[in-house]
Order: sequence, then C-alpha cells, then structure tokens
Amino acid sequence: MKKYDFVIFDFDGTVVDTGEGILKSLQFAFCDQGDPVPDLSDLKKFIGPPIYYSFTHFYGVPENRVDAYIKSYRARYRKTGVFECALYPGMLELLRTLRVHGVKLGIASSKPQSLIYDVMGYLGITDLFDAVTGTAFDDSRHASKTDLIESSMEKLGAADRRRVLMVGDRLYDLDGAAGAGVDSCGVLFGYGSEEEFRAHNATYIIAAAKELLPLVLRDEQ
Repeated sequence: MKKYDFVIFDFDGTVVDTGEGILKSLQFAFCDQGDPVPDLSDLKKFIGPPIYYSFTHFYGVPENRVDAYIKSYRARYRKTGVFECALYPGMLELLRTLRVHGVKLGIASSKPQSLIYDVMGYLGITDLFDAVTGTAFDDSRHASKTDLIESSMEKLGAADRRRVLMVGDRLYDLDGAAGAGVDSCGVLFGYGSEEEFRAHNATYIIAAAKELLPLVLRDEQ
C-alpha cells in the first residue's frame, strides 16, 4: 500500500518555475504606479504569500493603492508573464509516474485559479491534475493556505488526512499543511530554504522532484 494516496502541490515555485513572468510583471507594476522599481532578486519574496500581503507587508504599499498595483501587475502577467515559465526538471516525469500508481494529484495555490489554468494549458499539464484550487481575482486579501488545502482535499475526496501530503516551496505551504492536519514536504528547487523548512516543521525536505516518488510510494518499493 502507498504511504500517500493524495499529493497536493503548491504551484509557483513548486510545480512550475513562474518566477521570470511574476518578477518582471511586479517590476512593471511598480513602474506603472510611478514608484522606484525594485531589483528582481528582492522581489522573490513575493512568490509564496498572497500578492496583497506582499505589497502591503514587504513594500508598505498603502491599502487604498494595493488594488491599483495588482491591476497593473496582472495586466502584464496575463498578456506576457504567463508564458515566461517552465516546469521544474523531473516534474513532468514525477506527475506522470504518480498517476500511473493511482495517486490523486491536486493544486492548492494563492494564485488566481484562472491564471493557474492559463499556465497549465500553456505547458500541457492540465490533465495531470484531478483538482485545482486557487483564489478568485477579488480574493487576494483573504486567501488562507489552510483553506485552499482543505478545498483541494474535498475536491479529491481525501477523507483520511494521514494519506495526504502537501508539497510546497515556502513556509506558507508548510503552515497551511499543519493547519489542515496533513504531512508536508518542502522543495529546495523553489524559493524557500532548508532553514525555513526546518523552522516550520516540514515532514520531509527534498532537493529534486524525483526524490518525492519514494516518499509517496514508500510502502510499494
């Protein structure tokens, strides 16, 4: 029997390296709003938390201006940034192999759900997932990772939390998994760090996509 019957993935920084499109679109937003443009490296902190939180907490954007920043960001991202992405090495093979073994796959992401589908369609991976959970465009302020994971579990029919693994690249994914009462796995090829994962009690930490397979199928090996 498999160790896990359900694997839920974060999206940005976990399944797909969407960094180029996100970071360049963020730079466009700051420029479009007439503010100094941060370096790409500094903007990496945006990848993981809800975008509203990032603008207000990391850059001090006043609440009454955040919606304008997000509008500018998404204008470029939907037109150009969505195509500035690539699957992480080994991810396609991992997803296909998990499905062959009967593992149900889900997405739980703070990214707007329609944009998740845009990226998945561009990369040709939509059919590899059994459930996709993202946010609504007007819900950037209230997205809870635990709620997103719970929603994905419901769509997948995952009643036994012991059989669910959440995979992500930031502390928000690990904390969300803890809130949902499921195991977690931090991936080092995204935007987090081993120190971050250990501080937030990751069940597992992996450096490459292929390392997830024996964890999920452990009892079948």
